[in-house]
Amino acid sequence: MSLFTNVLEHRLIDLGLKYEPSLPGKCESYYQQLLEANRHLNLTRITGAAEAAVQHFADAMALAVWLDMPKGCRVVDIGTGAGFPGLPLKLFRPDIELTMIDASGKKTDFIRHALETMGVQAEVLCARAEETARTPLRGSFDIAVSRAVAALPMLLELCVPLLKTGGTLATWKGETADEELALAAGAMQTLGCEATGRHPIGRGALLLIEKRQPTAETYPRRFSKIKSQPL
Repeated sequence: MSLFTNVLEHRLIDLGLKYEPSLPGKCESYYQQLLEANRHLNLTRITGAAEAAVQHFADAMALAVWLDMPKGCRVVDIGTGAGFPGLPLKLFRPDIELTMIDASGKKTDFIRHALETMGVQAEVLCARAEETARTPLRGSFDIAVSRAVAALPMLLELCVPLLKTGGTLATWKGETADEELALAAGAMQTLGCEATGRHPIGRGALLLIEKRQPTAETYPRRFSKIKSQPL
């Protein structure tokens, strides 16, 4: 057993998650591909085995502790970067329908290659979230996940239009989680959302935000407007 799989298994046990025996090995396979690609693509700064096992993989799968994920539910990972948190969720729950979105072609190319190597089925889009929300994918997902993409007021406008009414945004935040929640009160009201969960994880928290009303056609705005005038 490697350091990576040892740390991952202990963390999943601590979380109370039951998993297939093949899961740690699949996670390590992706981790090893990430390390190799990271030498020339700069995909992630988290490269240590123990650190990656927890922050990239176990922390992502922790979502299953606090959010019901029905069989076959549609999940979108917005700003997936090197594949997190969406890829670990797909490895943990192969039944989910996962779409991974990132504006960086080098990152989406890496993910496609890694998934093909592992025989994992997921849709990978090189696109911007605010533009994707103007396609037929708008309002089509049960769950949106996102980590290290934008401050919560901006993130809500990028993610919520892609959710079905009744769907949930799960976002992993650092030490500023409570501050961001406070700042996002106006955005939640405008977009018809409500915070439904805050769960400590690492030095921060996993925030759950439910979409309660359909999104007005006005949103999302152009990214320049989202950034310069957050809701």
